[in-house]
Amino acid sequence: MRLWYHSRTRHFTEREARMDCHLKIIFPDGASSEFEITAADLAGLDKSAAREWLNNEFQAAGCVPTNPVGKILIADTVLMLAKAQSPKTFRTPSAWGMQFLRNVAVAFGAPVLTIDLANQTLGY
Repeated sequence: MRLWYHSRTRHFTEREARMDCHLKIIFPDGASSEFEITAADLAGLDKSAAREWLNNEFQAAGCVPTNPVGKILIADTVLMLAKAQSPKTFRTPSAWGMQFLRNVAVAFGAPVLTIDLANQTLGY
């Protein structure tokens, strides 16, 4: 649940912050895959758990932070973790691939996300 401020009534209320997410992955060869992640797919996930899952998978994959201090942005985590996977993981989504997509959708909370591995960018 998130708190939403209502300027007219000047108070906060709780509201479920789940939404559908259209997620697109562009591979280094220029091909792409698109996914519709529904609110039902995201049920039971929260932002902190999603970030924790992504960070754990980042470490398990042996990815190395690009920042010499060791601090890494969630966008960099997502890009490096996606790049470390075989494109097949996303072209014919494996269980891990779908879990990755769900956690990315929750971590960013945006209705549209593009993971561009060709240009190393993440758009939302």
